[in-house]
Amino acid sequence: MDRLIDRFAVILVALAAMLWGTDALFRAPLLRHLSSDRLVQSTQLVFMEHLILVILCLPLLWRARHEIRRLNAAQWQAIAAIGVGASALATVLFTLSFGYGHFIETLLLQKVQPLFAIVLANLWLRERISPQAWLWVPVALVGAYLLAIPDPLHPERAWADFHVLAAVFAVAAAALWGSATVFGRYALAGVGFTTLTALRFTFGLPALAVVLPLIGGLGAFGQYRAADVPIYFELALVPGLIGLLLYYRGLASTPASLATLAELAFPITGVLVNLYLVTPRQSITSWQVAGIAVLWLAIAALDFANARQPARLQPAAAA
Repeated sequence: MDRLIDRFAVILVALAAMLWGTDALFRAPLLRHLSSDRLVQSTQLVFMEHLILVILCLPLLWRARHEIRRLNAAQWQAIAAIGVGASALATVLFTLSFGYGHFIETLLLQKVQPLFAIVLANLWLRERISPQAWLWVPVALVGAYLLAIPDPLHPERAWADFHVLAAVFAVAAAALWGSATVFGRYALAGVGFTTLTALRFTFGLPALAVVLPLIGGLGAFGQYRAADVPIYFELALVPGLIGLLLYYRGLASTPASLATLAELAFPITGVLVNLYLVTPRQSITSWQVAGIAVLWLAIAALDFANARQPARLQPAAAA
């Protein structure tokens, strides 16, 4: 079974990214009942999500206690950067950008994530993308662009009233997530994918617990509604726990440089959820359908390239 999963590791990363794209379905109704301040509101949502995730992951942490004790200082630093930077801060920044009401534009800016990941993987992990894989990098980016912009021949229409702060938050989140792909790839040399998933949430929770009262006061912890608990659990389970477990299992057999391109599949479900459930009066365009097809073609080609030259988990020389 492991050999079969390794064979389709890039596709597994893409499927995980598509699960992340469903989060707008859960976040939109939750944001309406939290603080009116965007920063506090975003942090409140991500804090509750992480609280549930840490509770769910306690059995994983207990089972992996001996494995965790063997981590070295560099691996702890990588995991801390993932938990605090990607799991906590980046999610808050992305939710902030989404809160401005321009979901499509936020998704498009998130597509700069591979640039950060490829550069860092090259510098820190000494990864090299094969010439065959490089050919599909621009194809994947074009597919992501077609998917994110309903009318790619007139992109200025999508940006007509886009807020500059929303752009800053989206790009900052992309940088943190891109870096986390590389850090995750490194950390998987020392721990299993279930352990890394649990540790990611565990490091993110205390960071959020410190930030939330600083920006919203202690009263920020008292603005949750009991009626929203089922939605919080759905948010934590689907794009959260299940998505991250699939992602780290795929990343264990995929170079970070290829995994970050597979993550471009994120807006496939994101756009569909936005069009049919969040803002159902809109409709998907032929350009977006073409973008989905082009993106999956590129992901399949990258998966084939990875299968021909399978990844090996080795500690980074720079560490």
